[in-house]
Amino acid sequence: MRLHHVNVVVAPGRTEAVVPFYELLGLKRVDKPTQGVDQTGAWFDFPGGSTQVHVSEKPGERHPEQHFAMTVDDLDAVVWRLTASGHPWAPKARIAGARRGMTADPEGNAVELVEAIGPFA
Repeated sequence: MRLHHVNVVVAPGRTEAVVPFYELLGLKRVDKPTQGVDQTGAWFDFPGGSTQVHVSEKPGERHPEQHFAMTVDDLDAVVWRLTASGHPWAPKARIAGARRGMTADPEGNAVELVEAIGPFA
């Protein structure tokens, strides 16, 4: 068993506003299937291509604690790229010795970034 994808929701017509954020995190935009899924939104592959982030366009509010987490090899470099591009960064308490913090895409979808050390390596 493995995780295939997580889905984040943006307001209708706001997909292109979040694409650079996910690419900045190192994800690669991939083509969506032409059948069986809405053609709005976008799909992204993690490095290696076995896990994805799906962006769906839907009206409505998100739960304030909704998020997904990803480990990163060079947390400092990712945080630098995020903040240099104007994205938020809020450090959080270490977990199992690993530094971590929260950021968000331009539509407010939260992403937790965890340093890839110890149990997160």
